[in-house]
Amino acid sequence: MSLPKSVMIAPAVPDPNPEYVDVTTDGGVVTARITESNVEEQAASIILNTVREAINRPGLDLQAVVLDFGEVVFINSSGLAACIELRNAAAAQDARTIVYRPRNDVSDLFRLVKLDRLYSFARDAKELNELVSG
Repeated sequence: MSLPKSVMIAPAVPDPNPEYVDVTTDGGVVTARITESNVEEQAASIILNTVREAINRPGLDLQAVVLDFGEVVFINSSGLAACIELRNAAAAQDARTIVYRPRNDVSDLFRLVKLDRLYSFARDAKELNELVSG
């Protein structure tokens, strides 16, 4: 039995939520500070869309995308898929993608699923500066 159209409830569409990610641009470097500790489906979707919008901004000469994982303690397959999509979007513009400040568990997961080969990793600001400027 279906409901009349006037009574049907539309599925909830998540609004872009700034508490999941804070995106800044400095020159050609887009930095996405992920502020959600658990990156699961909804957070991953919002993070992906927000960062992709920044990466594709007209006039941006993209050099690098920095994914700041300092607050991330858990990431599921949706989160990993979003990371891959962002890496591919950056690579399409000849830019590198850097995973910054990942916790050991997150780094281990990237290695376990062999995604570590797609990214540069920076544990601290010094390493990040070397990767961005090099």
